[in-house]
Amino acid sequence: MRSNVLTIAKKELARFFSNKASAFVSIALPGLLIFVMWTVMGDAMGSLFSPDEGKRPVVAAVNVPASIEALAPEGGIDVVDEAALPGPEEMRERIGQGDVQAFAVFPAGFDEAVAAYDPASGEPAPQVEVYYDSTDPNSSQAYAAFTGLLDAYESSLANRFDVNAGQGAYNVAAERDIAGSLVVSIVPMLLLILLFTSCMNIAAESVAGEKERGTMATLLATPIKRRDIALGKVLAITLIGLAIAASSMLGIFAGLPGIMQGAVDMNVYGPADYLLLVLVVVSTTLLVVMLITVVSALAKTTKEAGMYLTPLMIVVMLVGILGMFGGGAQEDIWFYLVPLYNSVQCMIGIFTFDFQPLNVAVCVLGNLAYTGVGVLVLQRMFNSERLMFAR
Repeated sequence: MRSNVLTIAKKELARFFSNKASAFVSIALPGLLIFVMWTVMGDAMGSLFSPDEGKRPVVAAVNVPASIEALAPEGGIDVVDEAALPGPEEMRERIGQGDVQAFAVFPAGFDEAVAAYDPASGEPAPQVEVYYDSTDPNSSQAYAAFTGLLDAYESSLANRFDVNAGQGAYNVAAERDIAGSLVVSIVPMLLLILLFTSCMNIAAESVAGEKERGTMATLLATPIKRRDIALGKVLAITLIGLAIAASSMLGIFAGLPGIMQGAVDMNVYGPADYLLLVLVVVSTTLLVVMLITVVSALAKTTKEAGMYLTPLMIVVMLVGILGMFGGGAQEDIWFYLVPLYNSVQCMIGIFTFDFQPLNVAVCVLGNLAYTGVGVLVLQRMFNSERLMFAR
């Protein structure tokens, strides 16, 4: 039995890898594309939305008071006199040219008005208007720097208390929490979709494709037991699926720091976390391969198999999307008995460091049990003359 299964598996693998271009596209290309695309997108977004750090913000101010003229250089801002406030179109044009990043209008006699103002009087305080272009990173930076300067000046006039004025780190979020929240929103869904879509064509070609070409009938007529044929095909598709999963995981984890512009540090995950993730992904791959192979066995042609698998692909996508909005891993153990959804929940738990070992064990064992049931179903299907010889 074992030799027959291995013979069929070797035959399937030899057929798959005989077309090296197709094998590369199926296995290596998904992960490679994600890495390259995310790296390029991260660099592009970084250059698009990041201001020029080497350029001092320039603010054109109307009626600029002496107090602000004195404070602005200390805040790294250049303030130039402006006779009158231009219209919105001219402001956008000058900001786009880069000689000015923002415009400000002070009331005449600003310093005197501020010195004489009494908050208890109920009168409106002197109003400063600052105009900027939010679509321009340099203009947004100038606006933030100038309004921050004005806020600091206002506080210095009647400073009764400070907020977060020390040198401490006031954000108590750990690096692992930041990484987990970002990874959870992307990885489970993307990994499921890549795994399913890549294995879908391979399994359809291995089962429905052989029925369509008539080679399945020849194979079934050999002395090899049909059970061994079914197991051999499943073994070959599973090995290819695991290679696809490994490639996709490498591409996703290598590309995440690039697209997140350093906001994610994958070093927060240790060997134990990655080992648990591998167990979940391997068991999920077995389940996905079994589902696709069983559905493909129902079809007469690869086109028909694709039609049957499309609704299943939509379900897989929805399961992955649900993980993005679940608010963390589920605690009830029954959720980890639901196929595919259990894998998403386990990945969420691992990435957020909030998993229960029992839940992970239930997920992995459940996926293996469902795979075993699928193998039995597939064996029964291969023993069906009506299914195997339908053309």
